[in-house]
Amino acid sequence: MSGQTVKALVAVDGHVNGELVERVIGDPRVAVSAVGDPSMGWPSREDAEALLVVCRDESEEGLELVRRAHADYPGRPVVVACEGSPNGFLRKAFRAGAEDVVSITTPDQTAIDTYLALAKAVARRDSDKLTATEGRVITVLGPKGGTGKTLVSTNLAAALSSEHQRAVVIDLDLQFGDVGLAMGLRPERTLYDLAMSGGSPDATKLEGYIVDHVSGAGALLAPTRPDQAASVTPDSVRELIRVLRASTPFVVIDTPPAFSPEVIAALDESTDICMVTMLDAPSLKNTKIALETLQLLGVQVPVRLVLNRSDSNVGISHADVVAILGRAPDVLVPSSREVVRSVNAGEPIVTASGKRNEPAKALRALAGLYLREGS
Repeated sequence: MSGQTVKALVAVDGHVNGELVERVIGDPRVAVSAVGDPSMGWPSREDAEALLVVCRDESEEGLELVRRAHADYPGRPVVVACEGSPNGFLRKAFRAGAEDVVSITTPDQTAIDTYLALAKAVARRDSDKLTATEGRVITVLGPKGGTGKTLVSTNLAAALSSEHQRAVVIDLDLQFGDVGLAMGLRPERTLYDLAMSGGSPDATKLEGYIVDHVSGAGALLAPTRPDQAASVTPDSVRELIRVLRASTPFVVIDTPPAFSPEVIAALDESTDICMVTMLDAPSLKNTKIALETLQLLGVQVPVRLVLNRSDSNVGISHADVVAILGRAPDVLVPSSREVVRSVNAGEPIVTASGKRNEPAKALRALAGLYLREGS
């Protein structure tokens, strides 16, 4: 790293003098492309590898520059050099999107510390790009509650992982998610904890919040209380999915029965959609509306249709399903007491002792469709 030059754009809040800025960027390995201030925003330059904000502690101008950096220069890390004690400012800076914070203290060390922070941030970004596997992102939708979205999501992730294709399931039912319950996982770390940790996520950081299942699947669990849901924003969902997709063959997203802003953000990043419905009039009506909504949203990715409890005798036939939805289901999951038992036991049916029963076979067949498409 000693010989690596980092090209940086620099923005300075209005309370920092020029002498301090020179001290911060004094290392010869920091090549400054341009310098701006809050009134100008970020300089209009495209040749920088990283962005550097120089500010005082508790600087709202500095925090705003960090936030705007992500909009103006997506994908480029942001480092903050802060004059004064950063205690109390650190969390705000990380939540605004800073990759690292350098305290401007010892004059002789400040320039070196700033360079090292910039170089490490760029190295982490480049490492993520090199290891990118362009995994699949499968968002599981069920526009009516109780159709079996979580059953499909958890079993799909477990089935994929048992075939040596690691899958991580994200529980985006942020208020009442049951992925942890269905997989027998304790919510010791959740999406709320990740959101409150601050900073930008990378693959290494995310591993600290992913809870592992015996199948080899991982899970990012929903917050434990509904009031924590607002901490998970649509922008954070997009960033989370992009990082996971770069390091994981399959990302499976469990959703609430609504097109919430977080779900729409997930759809923007999806490569596939799995729609789950049942043999009852409300489910089929809502599924038809959901399919039409996907078209209105401009979502143009393959949609697999799963009919859960497909053998129910409720006066609606499979021909009626085709007539209502305009297509036949891709996978039929029959009813079974073993499904309820597996959910109550917190073990996906595809990995349970009765995994050779018909619902387990159907859910493994669903996983097989995605595995064959990716081969």
